[in-house]
Amino acid sequence: MRDYGDSTRQTILDAGDVASGPLSPDVPSMPAALQFSAADTNVSSATPRKRTGKSMSRRSGQAGHVEKSGKWYVVRYWIDVPGQPQRAHKRERICPVQGKGSLGKSARERKAKEIVQASGADTLEHFEKVVMSQSGITFREQSKVWFSHMSNRKSKPVKPSTLLSWDGIVSLINESLGDLPLAALMEDQSPIVEFIAEQHDEGKTPKTIRNYIQVLKAVVSNAKDTKSRRRLFPVPWDNEYLDIPAVGKQNTPCFTGEQVSQIVERAAGQYRVMFSALAATGLRFGEILGLQIRNVLDDCTRLRIVEKNWNGKQQHWLKTENGERIVELHSSMATMLRDYIGDRKSGYVFPNEEGNALSQTNILKRYLHPILIGDEETPGVTGRKAGGHAFRRYRNSYLRTNNCPTGLLKYWMGHSRKVDMTDVYDKSPEDSAWRVEMAERLGTGFTVPSCTECTEKEKEATGAVASK
Repeated sequence: MRDYGDSTRQTILDAGDVASGPLSPDVPSMPAALQFSAADTNVSSATPRKRTGKSMSRRSGQAGHVEKSGKWYVVRYWIDVPGQPQRAHKRERICPVQGKGSLGKSARERKAKEIVQASGADTLEHFEKVVMSQSGITFREQSKVWFSHMSNRKSKPVKPSTLLSWDGIVSLINESLGDLPLAALMEDQSPIVEFIAEQHDEGKTPKTIRNYIQVLKAVVSNAKDTKSRRRLFPVPWDNEYLDIPAVGKQNTPCFTGEQVSQIVERAAGQYRVMFSALAATGLRFGEILGLQIRNVLDDCTRLRIVEKNWNGKQQHWLKTENGERIVELHSSMATMLRDYIGDRKSGYVFPNEEGNALSQTNILKRYLHPILIGDEETPGVTGRKAGGHAFRRYRNSYLRTNNCPTGLLKYWMGHSRKVDMTDVYDKSPEDSAWRVEMAERLGTGFTVPSCTECTEKEKEATGAVASK
């Protein structure tokens, strides 16, 4: 111990006396040192948090332990077993101790490693397969998580119409597979096979069944670990075993020019104008339902397509970014539309009695389908039902057969013009004057009535403009 000397030692003692209390009544006392109770000074020792559950990140791998068991050398190793919280200590034979097939020490160790590797005991795939098999999450539970995620996705927002379709599909799947644990699909896909067979027996089309299975697979693959984002149930789908019906020829009805002429002739009022406009422009049904008068330009010779209507809701976006465009009208169609709009300055071009957008379903059931199917007195135009897209296919086909420039056709139809570099370099659709000229030159291919309420007899008196 270091000796500070007598003088220094006395100074320290004097300071201690001052700190402990006053030397006399005239000298103020120094504050006493802070005092703590013994209980307050007892600090519990830090206890490391106990790790629970299985984790591959805490495993360094294993080569197996080689030992002699009777007449055989065996390797022992640990492996995860479904349904057990602890790993099993498994044993497999390597070779006989002596005689035919016996191996040296290095060869035994090498073969032991091969046995361990072949078992998959140290692989992430085997670990996830075993651990996830203990999870009790069902398809119904995961479908709610998936649908919530898709409804609120910001990177690629899903359209309301698509969400509505998915909601119906999920509800249908839940009726048969809602209580099925997703982990069960890792070992047995027969419930999916039975579901597919049921849908086929009920008369569902192959395309519809494929849509169901697409949603089912999306729900299963959406189950992921919150940290690593690895799929919890990497189901090895066996499409051959699932036996999903092949999609054959799709029903894509398309009207002819003569059929369109008959349809618009039999339609009345605003539906005559609407059907004529659909065939003359190739607009999607939602686009024409959401068309506002403010977007009818240049004395009804142009339609600006920037929004659409779905299920009575106006949406300020289109199906694709290429959908935003201006479509020029033939003079006969412009005249018909101008007479129909009259003095109106705002609102929907085709409103219902309350001024709101019309319903696509009502239009098809009440007005288009009766014209197509006919009745006992009047034969139908086609004899079978068709949707509004049949007008769009007609317009696309008509423009092609009449040698409409490809770039202009894609522009008017709202299709992508970025298939190859010739599309990217083509700026001809940006020439509005040229588009007007081409619209007049190409025509519509069907007879456009000159009035909205004319009948067959009135047509002979008033005449009709045939834009050929």
